[in-house]
Amino acid sequence: MTKWHYVTGYAGTVPDLKLVIPAILAMAMWATNFAFSPSVLADIGVVQLSGARWLIALVALIPLALWREKAEWSVIRREIPLHLVQSLLGYVGYTLLVYSALQSTSPVTVAVLVALNPATIAIAAHFVLKDRITRVAIVGLLVSFVGALVVVLCGQTVAELHVTSGDVLVLLATLLWTVYSLIAPRGQTPPITATAVQATLAALVMIPLMLVDEIIVNPGSWTAVEGTDWWGILWIGLIPSAGAYFLWNVSSELIGPTRTGAFLNLIPVFTAVLVVFLGGSVTIWHLLGGALVLIGVALTERRTAVVPQRLT
Repeated sequence: MTKWHYVTGYAGTVPDLKLVIPAILAMAMWATNFAFSPSVLADIGVVQLSGARWLIALVALIPLALWREKAEWSVIRREIPLHLVQSLLGYVGYTLLVYSALQSTSPVTVAVLVALNPATIAIAAHFVLKDRITRVAIVGLLVSFVGALVVVLCGQTVAELHVTSGDVLVLLATLLWTVYSLIAPRGQTPPITATAVQATLAALVMIPLMLVDEIIVNPGSWTAVEGTDWWGILWIGLIPSAGAYFLWNVSSELIGPTRTGAFLNLIPVFTAVLVVFLGGSVTIWHLLGGALVLIGVALTERRTAVVPQRLT
């Protein structure tokens, strides 16, 4: 198993800014999933969308991996058990849980609970990977989480914050993503290839589930898909799936899982921007919360861990 350490350096330099670009882009891509998935889920359901997104993602991931990385098959074969675990956690399990939650609780609540990931990843990485958490980083995690709460809870009443089965599902998804994030930088398979392999395994797991769902549970679900929802399915398969997962793996390799996880608090901010782009409105609370999120991420980034290197 590959072990990692991080070369010390000042996180405020220009090179370090370049290192966090993959994380920022991944969060922007994931935010689009909240805009398109509810409509598609109403047509085809959780299982079909969960499987379709990985089947579509392979169209982009496999050619890209073969062209850019040309990874050694011996390395891939040796790490298949690791890829299978990552696939079941971060691709199959996480997706099924989040999409199921969106059917029984509001996207606002889902976004709040997803914002817990940076804290859970930082705590887990501290104990498992011995990743040091500075006081400034802790303050940054707290500030960014408060900002995420402000963004997603503005205009909500206390009555709307009751615990539902969907809330429990999102909490379970958060735990799965935490474990996935800790495993992500441990392999030697290049990031694009790793994403393609894990998406392939996820698709293989989902195909029989999709068949059972289509024949027994929800027959004829695909006949209900309308023109605009077809574009939504295609987008979810290519952007929040292929693009975002690939960039998450790249970021975990560049700056580590703890610092990458801190950027999850940007998802509510990008979601608010997307709402405006689609014709919605943003209140002063969105702006205030977004500012807190950015400040919190900036504080978390003022850490010593910058460049990961392998210790074989």
